[in-house]
Amino acid sequence: MPTIVDEGLISTYLDRAVAEFGTNPLSARLIRRMASQLPELFLSSALKYLESGDESPAHRLLASMTLRHPLACEEIADPARGTIERSITLFMRLWKVDPSFDVKLARRLPDRHGLNHCEAFNALSSYRVLDVLDETSTGRRLVPVLGHLIDSADPRMAAKATLFIGKRIQSAEWAARQLTRNDPSVRANAVESIWGLKSPTAQTLLEMCAGDASSHVAGNALVGLHKLGKPGIVEQINSMANGANHNVRSTAAWTMGRIGDSAFVDPLTELLRDDHPEVRGAALRSLLQIRKVEAAAPEVVPVVVLEQAAVPEAVPAVEPAEDTDRVDMDIRPDGRMGGAFRYRQVG
Repeated sequence: MPTIVDEGLISTYLDRAVAEFGTNPLSARLIRRMASQLPELFLSSALKYLESGDESPAHRLLASMTLRHPLACEEIADPARGTIERSITLFMRLWKVDPSFDVKLARRLPDRHGLNHCEAFNALSSYRVLDVLDETSTGRRLVPVLGHLIDSADPRMAAKATLFIGKRIQSAEWAARQLTRNDPSVRANAVESIWGLKSPTAQTLLEMCAGDASSHVAGNALVGLHKLGKPGIVEQINSMANGANHNVRSTAAWTMGRIGDSAFVDPLTELLRDDHPEVRGAALRSLLQIRKVEAAAPEVVPVVVLEQAAVPEAVPAVEPAEDTDRVDMDIRPDGRMGGAFRYRQVG
């Protein structure tokens, strides 16, 4: 392989290797050589493929080579490198190749005893990783790795970890213990973690939290109660929208968006004229969310049932005459029609 000195040239070589991967046996060798000899240039060129929605053996090899790069995790964790959607896409690419990648990424967050402080992610990257793992990693396999983060001295870290752990434990008793904390974000996320839990204990906890002094906690409790089908929740949220405190009105707007009911379009439209920018922003985001849900809903096409003509009580049988037009036709094994029209003139 010629010496490659810039990203443009290696990108050209990579494009050709991917395009010819199924027909040229040298393509895989070229990709491996680029990854080992020019790792930095390879990573930046390979990312455009990993960020796409395309699937092929070439993409799988690119993901495998990217996993060996020391900065692969940073591409997912660093918010400065792209959106959360990009981080999730890259994570899923690499996770398909290495099923233990979620554990490896989780171990880059600050550990329980501070022993990994040299390679641990900083705060902003840790927040991004928790968001990515929350969206992708299912089950409880990461609970032992990340469980200690609910006690983090960083309030934002503790709140995100509470939501992550709580959603996987799904325990009203566990959530109730987190409600003793002072941070309203931690308590609100503890409430959110039991959304969909139908136990009597969960419902009682949500009803209690609906009157919490923190509007964030109360809003999350109302969403949870709405998911359980408890009546009167829409009226309570509309009442919050008329509250004197802008935090309460903002929470009401956010809650409407999370529920996603088109019945909230009018009150949200009214909140767009609120005096406080935070309320207006929350109302706009919720309206966009509701419109997005409506646009994604399948269109209901009315079925028109035509009235059938009356069937006579009896239809006289007609014996086929000897001298009539005949049509001989058969169905071939391939599903096509065979045979021929044979016409015989009468007379």
